[in-house]
Amino acid sequence: MNQNHYDNEALRLAAVSPRGDDDDAPMQESDEQRDLDDLCERWVCWKATRRLYGPAPTMGSVLGQLSGTRTRPLQPGGPDAVSSAELAALHVAYTCQPDALDKRVFDLYYVHRIAPVKRAAAALAISRKHFYTVLGDFRKRLHIASLAIMEDEASKLAVMEDAREKRRDVER
Repeated sequence: MNQNHYDNEALRLAAVSPRGDDDDAPMQESDEQRDLDDLCERWVCWKATRRLYGPAPTMGSVLGQLSGTRTRPLQPGGPDAVSSAELAALHVAYTCQPDALDKRVFDLYYVHRIAPVKRAAAALAISRKHFYTVLGDFRKRLHIASLAIMEDEASKLAVMEDAREKRRDVER
């Protein structure tokens, strides 16, 4: 893609949408957008956990263990999250996005759960329709970036497995 396309895309996303009477019309979503919405909802739940993949600690902090006294009882268990490469890649893709209108729209919609959307759009000085357009475009871009991250990691894993296999052949 050439630089002019990126400039036009940036201008399209950043432009204030004209206000019209269609603000109250329901937004129609495609199957792809519904799937992306589901992925983003799963990411929000995943992100809200502490992503503990090991057992919960049985003892307090090291400093607490040295003091010999416990100030409060430890709660057994703890929040856990599914170990998902897809959601981890989406998180990396999200954190790499610049702070722009599209990321703010995404944050308002998914992270902060602002309702009604019409008010959030008005606070950003855009229409409700433009809010959903920006949100949909950001979800697509985020998903594409996460797929690229997963593909890159899969290729690195293949190279690593190939090197491991060659090392085994040499050792035999």
